[in-house]
Amino acid sequence: MAVRTGSDSERTAVNRCVAACDALVTVSEDCADACLRTDGNGDVTRCFLADLDCIEVCSSTTRVLSWHARWDGPTTVALLETCREAARASMLACESMARLHPAWQTCTMACRRVDDACERLLAMLR
Repeated sequence: MAVRTGSDSERTAVNRCVAACDALVTVSEDCADACLRTDGNGDVTRCFLADLDCIEVCSSTTRVLSWHARWDGPTTVALLETCREAARASMLACESMARLHPAWQTCTMACRRVDDACERLLAMLR
């Protein structure tokens, strides 16, 4: 990803956010796949749908942060806030599944990294 403007600290924050989002997309895809292989109940369905939402929102966040010459516009701020919410929802769903399947902790940790990276970037943009 080539970031074209902003201070070094902003570029670093954008790069961290993109890396966290990309990693969460991969982990969420694995988690959603695991949900499909698990005998379903409400928790499995909630986790699966939260994973799908997270994949879409994180992918969009990565694309917007990657192609914009400036990231301080209202669309970027709204998307970062949405990304945090999607990561939090996925984290809660994965936490409930992790009680049954410890492997879901990987998703929970990736969600926390996205929440933190988005929060740090938002703080710089506000």
